[in-house]
Amino acid sequence: MVLHAAASLASAVLPAGALGFVTDHPRFESVAARLGVRADSPLAVLLATALLVFPAAVAMSASRAVGARGRRERQRANDENIKVVLVTGASGGLGALIVDRLREAFPNAAVYGTSRSGVEPIDSLNAMTNETKHQPPPLLRLDITDEGSVKRLMDHIEITHGRLDLLVNNAGSVVATHAASTSDEDARDQFGTNFFGAVRVVRLATRVMRFGRKRRVKKANDDFGGAFVAGRIVNVGSIGGRIGLPFQSMYSASKAATMTWSDALRLELASEAIFVSLIEPGDLKPGMVNARKAEGFDADPVAKRATDIMRAEEAVGTDPKVVAAVVERIAKSAKPKGRYLVGPDAWLVEALGRLVPHAWKEYFLASHYRVPPRENAWIRV
Repeated sequence: MVLHAAASLASAVLPAGALGFVTDHPRFESVAARLGVRADSPLAVLLATALLVFPAAVAMSASRAVGARGRRERQRANDENIKVVLVTGASGGLGALIVDRLREAFPNAAVYGTSRSGVEPIDSLNAMTNETKHQPPPLLRLDITDEGSVKRLMDHIEITHGRLDLLVNNAGSVVATHAASTSDEDARDQFGTNFFGAVRVVRLATRVMRFGRKRRVKKANDDFGGAFVAGRIVNVGSIGGRIGLPFQSMYSASKAATMTWSDALRLELASEAIFVSLIEPGDLKPGMVNARKAEGFDADPVAKRATDIMRAEEAVGTDPKVVAAVVERIAKSAKPKGRYLVGPDAWLVEALGRLVPHAWKEYFLASHYRVPPRENAWIRV
C-alpha cells in the first residue's frame, strides 16, 4: 500500500515522459531484472524517480555550496573594505547606538559620529597624540543645514583617509504643527534638517566615495577575484513617510521626500557600485522626547491628545538597538536591500497599504489618534 501511494505521488509530481524514458530504457530494464524488480511495478517507479532526482539534488547541493563560498568571499571583501564610516546625528539616542555598534563590528575602521556641538575636524586631528590615537575619535562638529560645515568635514575625511565607505544619514528632528497653518519657518526647519540636510551630506559624501575608487576596485579584483564591495549610503527614514501623520504633517512629508529621493538615488548610483538603503522604523524607545511644537500648539486639545498618544506609544516602542543591528547588517551585506522595515507597527502600515483601500487606512489612522469625527470610533488599530 505504501509503495503504491509513493509511486502514485511520484508519477503525479514528475513529468510522465521523464519517468517513461527511464523505465523504458534497456539499461534500466536490465538492472531492474537483476534486482528482481518488474519494470512496471511501483518499486520500479520509485527507483526511476531516485535516478531522476538524485543528480538534481547533487547539482543543487553543489550550487548552494559554491554560492555560500562566494558569499563568504564577498563578505570577506566587504569587511576589508569598511575602513571609514560616518554617522550623522550621533550625540545620543539612535545615532550613538549606531556608532557603538559599528565600532564593535568593524574594530579596524575609523567610525566617526557627528554632532552640532562636536569638535572641529581639524582640531580633532591636531589634538591626537600617541596616547589617544588608538582611542575612538570624538564626535565631530557637523551642522547638516550649513554647506560650509558639511564641506569642512568631508574635506577632512578626504585628506585624512582618502575614502568614505559607509555614510549613515541619521540626523533628524520633528516639529508638531497643524497642517493648514504651518508657518514657513517651521516647514523650512523640518525639511532643512530631515530632507535637504541629507541631500547636502550625500552630495558632498559621494565625492569622497568616488575618490580613489579605481585603485580600490583594482585591489579588490586582485585580492578577491573581482568581489569588490562598494560604498554604502544608509538613510534613516520613518514609516511615518508612508502615511500622513496628523499634526506631524511636515515630519511625514519630509520623510516621504527622503523615501522617494532614496529610491531615485539608488537607481542613479547603482552603476557606480554605491548601494543606497532606506531604513523605515516605526515607534522607537524612548520616543521623540525633544520634539518641538509650534507656537500655541497645545491650546488645541485634539492636537495635544493625538501627539500625547504618539509619545506614549513611542515610549514602549521598538528598542533602537534593533535599528543599529539593521545598519550593521546593511554594512556587512554583499548586496543590501533597498528598504528595511523595523518594528511591528512599521509592518502593520506596510500590510494595510497593500491590503486595504486608502480610505480605510485613513479611517484607522483617524480613529487611532482620536481625530474628529473619528474620536469615538469603536475600532482602534
